[in-house]
Amino acid sequence: MVELKGKKALVVGLGRTGVPAALRLMRLGAAVTVTDRNPAEKLKDDLAKLPVVVSREIGSHERVINEEFDLVVTSPGVPWESPLLAAMRASGAEVISEIELAFRLAKRDWVAITGTNGKSTTTALVGAMMNESKLESVVCGNIGNAVIGEDAVFERDVRVVAEISSFQLEGVTEFKPRVSAILNITQDHLDRHGTMEEYIRLKCRVFDLQRGNDVCVLNLDDEEAAKLVERAPCRVFPFSAQRVLKEGVFANNGRIVIVHNSESWSVGDAKDLKIVGRANLENALAACAIAFSAGADVAAITRALFRFEALPHRLELVAETAGVKYVNDSKGTNVGSTLKALDGMDGHVVVILGGLDKGSDYAPLADLVKRKKASVILIGEAADKIGAALAGYADVVRAASMEESVRIAAARACRGDTVLLSPACASFDMFRDYLDRGDKFRQAVKNLSANGGANAQKA
Repeated sequence: MVELKGKKALVVGLGRTGVPAALRLMRLGAAVTVTDRNPAEKLKDDLAKLPVVVSREIGSHERVINEEFDLVVTSPGVPWESPLLAAMRASGAEVISEIELAFRLAKRDWVAITGTNGKSTTTALVGAMMNESKLESVVCGNIGNAVIGEDAVFERDVRVVAEISSFQLEGVTEFKPRVSAILNITQDHLDRHGTMEEYIRLKCRVFDLQRGNDVCVLNLDDEEAAKLVERAPCRVFPFSAQRVLKEGVFANNGRIVIVHNSESWSVGDAKDLKIVGRANLENALAACAIAFSAGADVAAITRALFRFEALPHRLELVAETAGVKYVNDSKGTNVGSTLKALDGMDGHVVVILGGLDKGSDYAPLADLVKRKKASVILIGEAADKIGAALAGYADVVRAASMEESVRIAAARACRGDTVLLSPACASFDMFRDYLDRGDKFRQAVKNLSANGGANAQKA
């Protein structure tokens, strides 16, 4: 256990990681201060969870930036190069992320899953496989509760199955999972990290300290992830949906197969998965590779895999109305995610794109839209930028709201078509978050169904 009694600790940023981090530090005897630049009114629910012994500066950092602390724990939403964190490092304080703190306090067998897309689905699926195999695991991180807030992680010898972001990996120094995974790497968060090189460097921190029999799971179908095979300092157990592997997990003639040390297991038919699209096939293969590497039994992996259903807002089939499928992929907040979602849909697709731009290049998306002859509905602040990428493509319209988007989509869709919400953008221009955006899509589809559904005309 890390010695924290009597140490001065600062927690930067409240919310889902900051509050449990402050409470954990306090329980271990640290003198805790919290700070957040948001106004107190916005943070009232979080502040109510903190005991009075926790010092606080809310609305600014003016006071704490001049104080000295032994340890600073930062929330993922706080940029690593922010003036406050820079000042803390200059003063000699150790600055770490909540994930690093949790790892130091509970050096269990960690399974750490990162990548640009598919993290939540894969993490949830790995947790289901582990628990089905009677390997007690706690699923947490960016999915569910923050790791630091999960008491079981610190009180019992459980396995930690954690979804990890590049923001959290900025602040790790000792983090060393037993099994790591990089599912894919496509352009994202460049508004924070600046360059793809820096983004990739941060993703690699998930395996940088792994050694020997530790395992890193990598996607051989992803250009950037495949390049990391030689860079990983531990054993690599890869997966692929496109090629047969001598070692790893792959799809062959529709069958999911695991091969290790020249022994092979047939897991089942990909067509029987309850999660749809080629992106989810990759997630399924990744989950098999991760769970197998973490010690799960193949029979348990199979049982969990084929009864697993899509998480909300991640290629979630909301309804089929008048022969048209409505798929909610509101979690598709970057171009790479939307590319996989759209490319994985069969038949004609009406896709709803747009939101808050994150500095993305939409040209690859435009190429796929044109190749698939998809109908496009644009919403949000990024509509002009996406529209410019689609210059000359006729089947593009704009909508002012999610309700209007769904009505237009219904009018353009025919029986057998799919209406796909996969925005390729953040949500904060029009919605509270991606959850709110997806809920608005669901409600609009529900309203549509109540009014008789789409104008489906063809078989």
